[in-house]
Amino acid sequence: MTPYGYDRPLETFGKPFVSDVKPGKKFIKRVEKDLPLGSNNLSIALKLYNNLNEVVEFSEKFEAFGQDLSLDFLKRIYEKPINTINLTDNQVVCKNWAELYAFFLNKHNIPCVINKSGVHYSVYLKEEGYIFNADATIINKGKNDNYKMDDLTRSKLGLRPNGFNALISDEEVGAKKVNVYDLGLDLDKSTEIDYVNFEDRTNAIIRNLTNCKTFKIRNIPEITDEVTDNFSLINNLLLEEDLGGVSAISYINTLIKVLFTKDQQQHLAYIQIKEKGKREDEYKNSEVINYNPNEERIHKHDYTMGIPTLEGYNFIYRDGSLEYLTKRKARKAIEDSMNIDIDVLSNKGGSL
Repeated sequence: MTPYGYDRPLETFGKPFVSDVKPGKKFIKRVEKDLPLGSNNLSIALKLYNNLNEVVEFSEKFEAFGQDLSLDFLKRIYEKPINTINLTDNQVVCKNWAELYAFFLNKHNIPCVINKSGVHYSVYLKEEGYIFNADATIINKGKNDNYKMDDLTRSKLGLRPNGFNALISDEEVGAKKVNVYDLGLDLDKSTEIDYVNFEDRTNAIIRNLTNCKTFKIRNIPEITDEVTDNFSLINNLLLEEDLGGVSAISYINTLIKVLFTKDQQQHLAYIQIKEKGKREDEYKNSEVINYNPNEERIHKHDYTMGIPTLEGYNFIYRDGSLEYLTKRKARKAIEDSMNIDIDVLSNKGGSL
């Protein structure tokens, strides 16, 4: 494989990150955990990449409002300085993430630049004879699987990252991206953990859940229908994982493709609305499952995205993307739902 662009100055691909601010000490310590400091720069860069991705989440509000930078509050999220991001307030967008990653690379004397394409940001670095592009917030898929997820999600599921790639010359497109793990480079063992196959991993968890004596179908009455059983498995799998909003819906979208046949996907719908209860810490989940083999539903799934963080709004995963609904629209989504098989109200539980 012939490297692309290695003879060019790194500044060809972007601008250096220069800032007087930095994350807090606890955040830095967590991202720098188990760094292979005695190894090469590429191994350090890759370990920093994986560690950073484990501790940050993509911003629900930024995704839900269509990343519309004409909205003032989205501009503030987009321009959020990296010193305000910590292990608790850990939601980022592409710009924040790229600046965080560049900060850590600079801290370890690994030259890098930040590339801006439209409103999207990623990081480029030059190591081991290649130009590498690091982009954890873009949704992509690897050559060995069909599941599209960003690396912020993949890192939390034990899956191999797809967003750290070398630029390779290609006669047709000029340059193509090849995963860092496919280059045969000398990487520290700490970066070459045993990543798992998504489908194998999910099936193993499902077996453990279904064989567990304490396993219970949450929010769904006893029923043996395969479709509703699979929905309950999705709920339980999400409860097994420590995933935030956007990572959770990315996982859901993939689980649906694993657990349901293509035919089933065309005839099912799932809506879950979370509303505030009487107490400050109480929330009700209204869960509606629709499955009609005689009516094409075109793979419709709605999921609320946690506690509303803007007054009057719920974040909803709908038809493969995240959007916001007012409380009135959320209630209407339930009222307008047709062919209802199950309608359950509860004070606990919920997949998210």
